[in-house]
Amino acid sequence: MNGFDRLKEQIKDKTNPALIETVEYLLTRDDMQEKYLNEEKSVDEMEEFITKKGRSHLHNGWNYVTNEVVFAWAVMYFSFPNSFLKISKKGNQLSQKSNTSIDNKTNKVISMEKAKECMKQKEQEQQMSLFGGEFNE
Repeated sequence: MNGFDRLKEQIKDKTNPALIETVEYLLTRDDMQEKYLNEEKSVDEMEEFITKKGRSHLHNGWNYVTNEVVFAWAVMYFSFPNSFLKISKKGNQLSQKSNTSIDNKTNKVISMEKAKECMKQKEQEQQMSLFGGEFNE
């Protein structure tokens, strides 16, 4: 069984048109065929991963996510290990920890420039002291 056959087998009883369309897109990606064989991954878990990602973009009851974004999330799901995506299985449920720079209480996204500035400042704070040989904190 190749990766495409595995996806087709997992989708055969599904009726969700969005999920079917996403898998049909994945089947066009010849470069991903080997990644679909990963036993850690499944179509059901991919669906839950994408649903959780979509919910994180919900604002005042509205959500607009393009097909291209959903397809990118599907590719991301199969491309990276669950540990990198901060996905852990608890029973049959998938638990996904947030991996974004968003303050959920205020829904404030920081700019890339500000994030780089914060990282640079942290690096400077953690540089070794020339005299003591220890980290300055």
